[in-house]
Amino acid sequence: MPFLDRAAYMPGDPAGAQAATYARRVSTGAAGVLRIEPDQVDAAINVFEDALDKLKQRVVWAQAEIKANPMAQDQVSQPAAAAFNHASFDGPGAAIAAWTGAVAELESIIRQLRASKETIVQAEEVVSQSFSSAAGTIG
Repeated sequence: MPFLDRAAYMPGDPAGAQAATYARRVSTGAAGVLRIEPDQVDAAINVFEDALDKLKQRVVWAQAEIKANPMAQDQVSQPAAAAFNHASFDGPGAAIAAWTGAVAELESIIRQLRASKETIVQAEEVVSQSFSSAAGTIG
């Protein structure tokens, strides 16, 4: 089962060739576990960074543009606008908290992917060195 439709994140790839490859290689494993093939870590980092950039832009936009102003100076409009703004922006249950939580989650995923990439690079270096050493003792 594909994790996401990579084509939505790949401008300039109308044929979707990279998207199809990515979808085959990225799949969900056990509940809440994302499995990414080592050769696709860079692509995954790019996908999550793109999503993070877009989400951060939306958060900034929402904080600036989605404030409700009272329609009039009456007894209903003012409390209604205040209630909307409170539900949208104040406290842990606010709508904006979901978006900022998603930002934090994406940042965490990117950090984990970068750490995985570093581990892969180190492992490849160790394997390469062991083959070089072995080749030197044979010849």
